[in-house]
Amino acid sequence: MTLAVLKTVSFDDKNLTLQISRSPDHVGRCQRLRYKVYCVERGWYNEVRISKGHELDAYDNRASHALLTRIDNGESIGVVRLVLPSGDPKNPELPIQEISPDPISLIEAPVDLTRIAEVSRFAVTRDYKNWSPAPSVTAGEGKSTSEKRFSLFSVTLMRAVVLMARENSMEYLCATMEPALILHLSRLGIKFKALGEAKEYHGLRQPCFMKLAEVDAEMRRLRPEVHPLVFGV
Repeated sequence: MTLAVLKTVSFDDKNLTLQISRSPDHVGRCQRLRYKVYCVERGWYNEVRISKGHELDAYDNRASHALLTRIDNGESIGVVRLVLPSGDPKNPELPIQEISPDPISLIEAPVDLTRIAEVSRFAVTRDYKNWSPAPSVTAGEGKSTSEKRFSLFSVTLMRAVVLMARENSMEYLCATMEPALILHLSRLGIKFKALGEAKEYHGLRQPCFMKLAEVDAEMRRLRPEVHPLVFGV
């Protein structure tokens, strides 16, 4: 598992910092931003577990956590965690498996279930929807400012996911995402494959899956300008 030591990730945007850790203080900051996004902004007070302004669950102890913040004032912007498998070769015990039928069972190719992790709590606060101190390197012409910044935030959080996966020797990723987020990531070259139909799970969510090596190769070929931002050089 990722060490509790705080790791700061370097990337091109000098206005932002990305940190990865499993330390209690860092996880607490992530949980506070999750509370803000899921409870204050989305109103999920009855759908998630809350404790003193933190959104938390049992999977936090088995996850690596990443937090995107502003350098100038330390405000939290975005968060994501990577829930690691239990180690049982027959049952990874991931949040996605709470859906019926189990989406993991719908993966067609053989998968080492000790090498699959779940992308979870992928969120950006609405406070930064229109924040734009610098142009996004990922944005194309014709996009609105909010779309450009969200593209940068999404790419940066996916960079964290890739780093956390590599640090923990994960080869596959699964997730339960809003269809709009899956489409957004796909346009950036980060393509998840659907596992069955979309389900009602905190709103309409699509269970999905990717093999990291395949997305790495495809993104390098189809989106070479974005690829290094996610997978590194």
